Amino acid sequence: MGRNAVGSTRSSSTACASRRAPASARRARASRYLLDGLNPERILLAHEALGLARAALDAATRYARDRVVFGRPIGQNQDIAFPLAEALTRLDAARLMARNAAWRYDRRLECGREANMAKFLCADAGFEAADRAVQTLGGMGYAREYHVERYFRESRLLRLAPISQEMVLNYVSQHVLGCPGRIDATGPGSP
Repeated sequence: MGRNAVGSTRSSSTACASRRAPASARRARASRYLLDGLNPERILLAHEALGLARAALDAATRYARDRVVFGRPIGQNQDIAFPLAEALTRLDAARLMARNAAWRYDRRLECGREANMAKFLCADAGFEAADRAVQTLGGMGYAREYHVERYFRESRLLRLAPISQEMVLNYVSQHVLGCPGRIDATGPGSP
């Protein structure tokens, strides 16, 4: 399930001795550089989620218009049309956050909050749109000829990588809201 286009790698850093700043300050600065360096990736993948979702939604809408049951298109039924409309509404809202994050990044403004929120909202809205597309097509949602099953798989991956939705919420809770994070074993009060 998923794709094989991206390799997995592991990254590590070693502490460098410095007389200018204590180790805790150097770690905090390194962490900040690392988090800021991942913002473009989050913004890019937010837009990828939007594109996948749009393709899935377009396929579902086309199918809802063209598929006729009992003498009328299935898209006339509110239980088909309303979830598609809701998916589009959520996508448009997520797109605004993604564009805001990209705008801030292009102007070299801080954008960690916006990049993380864009990734979260777009991945979530994208997955829901792809799920709704599969549901609209019913059994044909699994057929490769409509590509909806592929959009569904790809959109699910974007909720996991490069950072999970839970890690985004962790970032927002600690770095945006200021909630306490995990206890650092090297910090004050450690043995």
